[in-house]
Amino acid sequence: MLVKAADRWLQIILLSLALVLCLLRFAFLRADFPNHSPWMIDQAKFTDEGWWASAAVRHFLVGHWEVAGDYNPAVVVPVWPLLLTLVFHFSGVSLVAARTVDVFLSIATVALVYSLVRRYGGTETTAAIAALLLAASPFAFAYSRLATLDTVVVFEWCLLLWAASYVKPGRGWPILALGILIPIMLLTKTTALVLVPAVLWVLWKKSPRAILAVCTMAAAAIGIYLSIVWRSGYAADYHYFFAINALAEVELASTGSYLLQLWHHGMWVDRVLYPAGLAVLMLSLAWLRQLWRNPLFAASWIAFAGDAIFVLRRQDDYAPRYFLVMLVPLILVLVFTLQELKVRNRGMAALLAATLAFAMVLDAVQVLGFLRHRQYQFYDAAKSIQAIVDADPAAHRLLLGTSGDQLALMTGIPAINDGYSSQDLSQKALAYQPGWYVGWNELDQDYMDSLSAFRLDEVANYAVFDREDRNRLKLYRMVPLKEASK
Repeated sequence: MLVKAADRWLQIILLSLALVLCLLRFAFLRADFPNHSPWMIDQAKFTDEGWWASAAVRHFLVGHWEVAGDYNPAVVVPVWPLLLTLVFHFSGVSLVAARTVDVFLSIATVALVYSLVRRYGGTETTAAIAALLLAASPFAFAYSRLATLDTVVVFEWCLLLWAASYVKPGRGWPILALGILIPIMLLTKTTALVLVPAVLWVLWKKSPRAILAVCTMAAAAIGIYLSIVWRSGYAADYHYFFAINALAEVELASTGSYLLQLWHHGMWVDRVLYPAGLAVLMLSLAWLRQLWRNPLFAASWIAFAGDAIFVLRRQDDYAPRYFLVMLVPLILVLVFTLQELKVRNRGMAALLAATLAFAMVLDAVQVLGFLRHRQYQFYDAAKSIQAIVDADPAAHRLLLGTSGDQLALMTGIPAINDGYSSQDLSQKALAYQPGWYVGWNELDQDYMDSLSAFRLDEVANYAVFDREDRNRLKLYRMVPLKEASK
């Protein structure tokens, strides 16, 4: 009786701590992505929020989601901008509103992870440990507070595994849900394809016959969407998206160095959980082979391997956010191993439990450090740019720049992209006549050549972020040379 009471209190404490850490994700959502973090090289902090939200932002700012000749990713990944369109209907264009949606989904993922562990044979304590590990993760914390696609995909993958856990002969709703959710995940982010085999594995273990029905439904949904894109005249935007995201040719001679980089950069996921997870993999192959009988344990490693292969295929062209989908699989395999070791070897169970407790403490301290040392450099710069643009009605209220879409989300000023463009930049600039240019550090000579019809007058210069080649955000007034000569 005392053991059960102690176990119940432990669950309450663990879940309470997880709840507090989850709620902290809502704090200070205007703050910058953490400076001096292990993931500082990720360019998502000054571009991706704007790119993925651009269709929803344009819908409210200019009345249509597409800008001809510009970067229009929503034609390929429409789920997130559609969701934000609904949110912005009530909130208006808002960075905080967009980030709040991501935070909600990240917290829902914590709840799903708890439910998944319980659905696949974990005890309440094991599930509570998994929930706390995810809630305490600084990696998940930092990226859940960016309005990007990676957190959404992790939520969708967990939701798919949860739905798959209910599949059984004679029950139709899980198959219908899977047939709908798989296309939704792929239309959220195309690279989520690497996670589908893990879902199919669980489905195979539940009901092999259901795989054909689910795959047929998913393929039909994707096919219908593609036919709509082709008939709507957006095929050029669709092709352009994949053209700029095409993978480089494989350099077999460098495979060894890429593998070492993959091992090293895996530490982005977690300094403790990542090596512990790989140790658990070796342990499960050599001794605890019965763990592989759990469909979720095997699916977790399938998902982990799928993402690792994708990252390796990109060779050295990847960012920390690509590793985010590894976090949940690592947590799941670690807690299931802990539960098994409690039965097989209490000494090793105590060692793994101490390792996980150490990771929790380190991670929670890092999360609190992010909040305590928060900065608003980018947000303050955006608001200053907004004030400057609003104070000069003579200049066309349109931004041009790689971070233009990001600033549009932050300020409500329409923007077009200079880096990604299916139209020649010089032609696009002449067609749209932007009044302002935003760039980082020194101006790129290629861009300057494309903007030769304008004179760029520097108006403001801001210290933003901690990356050497992207730490000064500059605002320029774009003056057409014809106008300047008058």
